[in-house]
Amino acid sequence: MQHLSEQRLSELSEKWLKGTITQDELALLNEWYNTSMHENVNWTGGDLHEEQLKERLFYNVELNIADEAVVRRLRFKTFLYKAAAVITIMLGAATGYILLRGSQTEQTNIVASQPVKVNPDNYKKAVLILSNGQTMTLDDAANGVIAQQGATIINKTRDGELSYSSADGNTKVAKISINTLSTPIGGQYNISLPDGSKVWLNASSTLKFPTAFAGDERVVELTGEAYFEVAKNKAMPFRVKMANETSIKVLGTHFNIMAYPGEHSVNATLLEGSINVQKGKLNKTIAPGQMAEITDKIALQNVDADEAISWKNGLFRFERADVHTVMREIERWYNVEVLYDDGMPDNQITGYMSRSAELNEVLNMLELSGLKIKTQGNKVKVFKN
Repeated sequence: MQHLSEQRLSELSEKWLKGTITQDELALLNEWYNTSMHENVNWTGGDLHEEQLKERLFYNVELNIADEAVVRRLRFKTFLYKAAAVITIMLGAATGYILLRGSQTEQTNIVASQPVKVNPDNYKKAVLILSNGQTMTLDDAANGVIAQQGATIINKTRDGELSYSSADGNTKVAKISINTLSTPIGGQYNISLPDGSKVWLNASSTLKFPTAFAGDERVVELTGEAYFEVAKNKAMPFRVKMANETSIKVLGTHFNIMAYPGEHSVNATLLEGSINVQKGKLNKTIAPGQMAEITDKIALQNVDADEAISWKNGLFRFERADVHTVMREIERWYNVEVLYDDGMPDNQITGYMSRSAELNEVLNMLELSGLKIKTQGNKVKVFKN
């Protein structure tokens, strides 16, 4: 095997992450990975633990250079982790991969041969409720103008987006109505609000918003999960209200909010700009790359912000997630009821897969992490291992 210096390994890993690695360079890195066991590798010169770096490298090579021939077949060295094994499963063409972290220590080969290919447009399903109570199923509605509320035109674009705009270009309207956009289990939808702000709704979510913004604030209400790209307006801050006196206040920024009923916390993750998180009398300002976990207090932590919006791009993505967290996502996407037998399994799951995967494929992958799962009708029963 050709010897690779630490500097050369660093160069190759950087090229891998950026998608600029050549076939010959990848062959060198591949050979080293297959024939070497290193305890203290620092490929990128950063602070990442070796295990985190390996997972990051695997994830990024699939997403960033999936179309290159060099990714058609990569074989990696078997790794033994102290607390758990990592298993990579190929779900099949156009389906994706998931790394499952079980509670057992075992040897596993990691094989990558098919890039993730997803089309979030396949999941566009939603219902719009107008202020007069009229209900419109958007996935069945034709493109073009679908309604008018006062001086506000409601349009469904060719891209399947719901768009609100003033009929005469005048943002000052005499009458403002409240509309509601709701997504079903297994559905997503995006909307352009009257001020130009864009919102993507995840499954089983509801957004209430005015047909025009007036006054000192632009206020919307959210139940469930949504990603926001807020149009800047210093004179009129944007506020997202949720249950239990929780709200997010911004001027213009990109962020994700997860506020499903029944979850342990409301999570707000910032990708760009700045937001102020408020819970009753508590408030904290968070920076890009941070997540605010809101319970009876507000706790901040540094996170991979891309993970928070993977759903928007048609992926399930988990980072050391507990079984309950994973199965709640399964419930919201596949319209099943998950039951637990003899307590909650302590498995942790890391990885990603396409949301176009069939339920049985997903459950089969989860079983390979050490879980035991049985299905009957729309009920999924998980047994403690």
